[in-house]
Amino acid sequence: LFIWDWDIWRQDALILRISKIKTGGVILLRNRLKIFLVMQKLIVFDSSHPLAVNNKCFEPQYALQGSGYFFWSALYHEAARNNIKCVTSDVYLKQPKDASQIAFCISEMHNSRTDDIIKKGAIPLICFSLESPIIARTFYHSIAKYCDKFIHSYQFEGTKQRLEKTSTSFHAMHFPVYSRTLMQSLPWSEKKYLVLINSNKRAFYNKYTSMKSIGRSIASRIKFSFYKITDAWMRTPEIYIDRIYAIKYFSAYNDFFLYGRGWDEGIPGFRKELQNKAIKAWKGTLDPAIEAKLLVMNQFKFSICFENCSFPGYITEKIFDSFLAGCIPVYYGAPDIEQFVPKETFINYAQFDTMEALDKFLKSVTESEAQNYLSAAEKFLKSSAFDKFYVNNVVKEMVERVNEINKF
Repeated sequence: LFIWDWDIWRQDALILRISKIKTGGVILLRNRLKIFLVMQKLIVFDSSHPLAVNNKCFEPQYALQGSGYFFWSALYHEAARNNIKCVTSDVYLKQPKDASQIAFCISEMHNSRTDDIIKKGAIPLICFSLESPIIARTFYHSIAKYCDKFIHSYQFEGTKQRLEKTSTSFHAMHFPVYSRTLMQSLPWSEKKYLVLINSNKRAFYNKYTSMKSIGRSIASRIKFSFYKITDAWMRTPEIYIDRIYAIKYFSAYNDFFLYGRGWDEGIPGFRKELQNKAIKAWKGTLDPAIEAKLLVMNQFKFSICFENCSFPGYITEKIFDSFLAGCIPVYYGAPDIEQFVPKETFINYAQFDTMEALDKFLKSVTESEAQNYLSAAEKFLKSSAFDKFYVNNVVKEMVERVNEINKF
């Protein structure tokens, strides 16, 4: 009887969501709540990331080991504060079905296990993405189909128009930032000029290690060529090229430093001449820990913070890391950046026609003007405008979605 009632409740909930029926819905669901409220709530975190297996991603040693990693740990702890267990998707699929448990799927995009999680009985609660359209091409091309399976979708602002035509509830995704406290900055006169920290990789170029990888790449390119014809998002400009032009120009200066993996292995799609310029400026790789990156950035006046592409609302950790390190970001990416981040906190590369013009402006910035940028950034990080980016608030809102059923 218990299992039978739960299955009916789940079917009712799905029917109501899909049909968007509101009248009488509260009464119908309330009839099932006595069962729901005594069940153990479980968040199933679904991601294709290599660490999102065997609950590894929730372990504290990984929290500050990469961009966005802190989100996993924060989600786990916020769930625990609400008496909710949290497991990765592989763990959930291996364990037997538990009639005393109700599972909610929070999925990073759509993965190989997503449909199996839903088929097993987990409520498809949240689908979110931290990637850009030119990286997660398949997901973005079919985003309406994938997100329509979920009650809530946390996606970048540029996806809103497509998702509003589905049954999912759209919420603007804000990249989760782990801190809002600036490092103590070096005196302006002691700082070096300019830094760029990025891996040398492109969306459409891969290293070929076998005939199989070559075949996959060819198939992927053919598929993507079709996407570009039918989908404007797939024609989003790739900003990687602008990074290369920045390296080409600023490598002439001894106080321009380049860090990141792969710059000694050739630059995909560019001549050997540009690789030589990159090697001249390249100072090696950094420890993946966030703190290592910030400690380096703290030594510089300015940092080049170019996103992978230009897409509305697609604002990643790059500009925030620069703020936290006490370094003025030269930003290029989201066309609506000023709707999210005050223009007084950064230098907008889109306002310059050439690298020469940017260079001239950067060198004209006085210590007093620099302090204005840094003070504005510190003020922003402490303000309510930054709240939506702070990781604790991001996960708190997601866990609240799990608890919303209690409000009926």
